[in-house]
Amino acid sequence: MRPPWDPDMGWHIRNGQDILRWGVPRGDLFSYTMPGYPWVSHEWLTDVGFYLIYSHWGPLVLSIIFAGIAFGAYWWAARVGQQRIESTVLTVLIAAMVAMPVVGIRAQMITLLGLAGTLWLLFAWRDRPEYRLRIWWLVPIMLVWVNLHGGFAIGLVLIAVFWFIELLKYRLVKWRLLHFQPTLSKAQFWQLIGVGVSSFVVTFINPYTWRVYEELFRTVLDPVVRVNISEWTPVTWGNPQSNNLLILMGLIFLLWLLNHRKADFTKLMLAIVFLGLSLTSWRNLPLFSLVALPLLVDLINRLSAPKGLTGIAKSMWVLLGVAILAGYLGYNRYKEISPFVGNPSMFSSMGKYPYGAVAYIHEHQPKGNLFNEYNWGGYLTWQLPEKPVFIDGRMAIWKTPQQNIFQEYSSILNGGEDAEIWLKKYDVGLVLVYQNRSSKNYFVQQQNNWEIIYQDDIAILFQRHDLAPPI
Repeated sequence: MRPPWDPDMGWHIRNGQDILRWGVPRGDLFSYTMPGYPWVSHEWLTDVGFYLIYSHWGPLVLSIIFAGIAFGAYWWAARVGQQRIESTVLTVLIAAMVAMPVVGIRAQMITLLGLAGTLWLLFAWRDRPEYRLRIWWLVPIMLVWVNLHGGFAIGLVLIAVFWFIELLKYRLVKWRLLHFQPTLSKAQFWQLIGVGVSSFVVTFINPYTWRVYEELFRTVLDPVVRVNISEWTPVTWGNPQSNNLLILMGLIFLLWLLNHRKADFTKLMLAIVFLGLSLTSWRNLPLFSLVALPLLVDLINRLSAPKGLTGIAKSMWVLLGVAILAGYLGYNRYKEISPFVGNPSMFSSMGKYPYGAVAYIHEHQPKGNLFNEYNWGGYLTWQLPEKPVFIDGRMAIWKTPQQNIFQEYSSILNGGEDAEIWLKKYDVGLVLVYQNRSSKNYFVQQQNNWEIIYQDDIAILFQRHDLAPPI
């Protein structure tokens, strides 16, 4: 369970509320810099859920629900192949360590659940004859998934990669280069092609049709995102957050050395492919730890030593101890989060959000368009709806032939030579930035043009002199 501090949570809640009022948005409603921009709200249905849950039960329940979704995804993936409960518990705890920095109240958790369901259905279809027709359940799953989160595309990738690996295995077995591996029949190959094509076709049944793919490719390939947005930057081994990934990789490799002749070829290759995908950005780390779970469970179950890891895992006393430990950690996490839920000031302070500045703006209604930090855009859209934002978490890839909003935002924030040009272009009269960052220095130095009207430990609010009320 994670605190509800994700920078995008605010605009998700606001968007869900607006959808219930006016329908799915066709253009931007939250900014004054790019109003009407053809925004693709690919997680529109999830946003409605965000708003309904938050408005009825508050952020604590929202946190519990999304923690349950993330746990359910990992549990489902670990249960591929009807594995023993002991192995499931052990491997879920191991794999969850890798995902911890990323999981939270995020629409991405829906994608983890969809990916787990796709993984489970593919292997159940391959290994259990009674599931030969149930593979078609992937089609309605994809139809729902495309309206919940743009990560649906990774489900299509999983289907395609699974099909290719099974075809490769079929050829290797036929050429006697691989032994003791079950293979698909030709009819199954054609069936999976039909399922994959049908799953792809139904993804166009969404409010934006083909444009969800345009949004997806622009986000994944945009160099601004991959360089400037921390969660989209490639994984680096020098970062402490990669330590748990290294531990998981090392454990899988060690277990594979002990059982390499019995390892399922498809599960092994899927883990390798998704490791490569996960290394492309920090936000993708949970993909590898989830897809590698079936392989990890298999390798643990195949340990031949009676007193090895599988023997330990079989001990109900060990499982009871793990359950008690998990319950204790969960309770402490609950105690850590719950005090902030009913205290907006403390909640915002711990999340480094400008609660005090927002209260000041509500009370004094200072004039002027507001320039804001990128990470505060979602919070301001939610807590200060009457003041359109300069930028928020949706807008890093938004650009036109005449406008590149993230580049212009960066120029102002860094106090570049063009800063004053962009401030005048957008008629900025208020500037809200972090107190402890150099971004405030430009405005402090421009005392003839800007004055401080509010500041606290988190934020500092400037107003242009000609807009300030007379003393």
